[in-house]
Amino acid sequence: MKIHFIKMNATGNDFVVIDNRESIVKAEDKTLWHRLCQLKTGIGADGVLLLEKSAQYDFKMRYINADGGEVEMCGNGARAITAFAHDILPSRKNKYKFETMNGVYECEIDPVHGFKLRMTELYDVEKFNLNTLGNSLGIDCKSSMYMNTGVPHCVFEVANLLEYPIFEKGKSVRYNSMFEKGSNANFFEATGPKHLRVRTYERGVENETLSCGTGVTATAIAAAKLYGWKDEILLETLGGRLAVQFNADFSVVYLCGKVEKVFSGIVEN
Repeated sequence: MKIHFIKMNATGNDFVVIDNRESIVKAEDKTLWHRLCQLKTGIGADGVLLLEKSAQYDFKMRYINADGGEVEMCGNGARAITAFAHDILPSRKNKYKFETMNGVYECEIDPVHGFKLRMTELYDVEKFNLNTLGNSLGIDCKSSMYMNTGVPHCVFEVANLLEYPIFEKGKSVRYNSMFEKGSNANFFEATGPKHLRVRTYERGVENETLSCGTGVTATAIAAAKLYGWKDEILLETLGGRLAVQFNADFSVVYLCGKVEKVFSGIVEN
């Protein structure tokens, strides 16, 4: 079977994107997705995005991590699949509404930031005491916070971020027994008023990625609560710049950033 795909990049988070409206592939085929995401023997990607039909909305997004397992949400992936949908769906418009495993999202084309995604999931804020966890794992942090922005995230404020051992410390957080299904780990430092630098160890990729949309969102919210910042925070990741916009009580939160098409191709399964 020939599978047509597009490789897309959203601030360094890269995806294999497939039009699956006719159910040509199965999300449960973990072996296939793990193989395609491998850099040297496959296409190479942080994950796979499947665009499928939705009974109520413009489309359904399914996200599969590089380990082959399907997860609830991916912020950068949601922006990438919106760009993909804008190219292939018959009704071209500036705003799309779509469903994920757990929620419903809206993403619009933005002339300044590229694509602007409304983040509709925010819960379990400070459910776990990360100061205790950080001390037990040898994470010397100025502040910390746990929350779920579609997937679970731990956020730690640290010094000398560019030299920080993200893989070692991130892995120890991700696999800690405190979290039933594991957690992503984000490390940040403030570089100026309403400006942050962020690095993330992603669950499912099992490594540091160049960018993580839900992680950037969690980090921005944590910093806003800590520093009292309002309206918008700019965040530098290894893959580029993202913006998170929000209102006073975080009932409205947007993740904003650019999306690029890298190449298209066909793979045989």
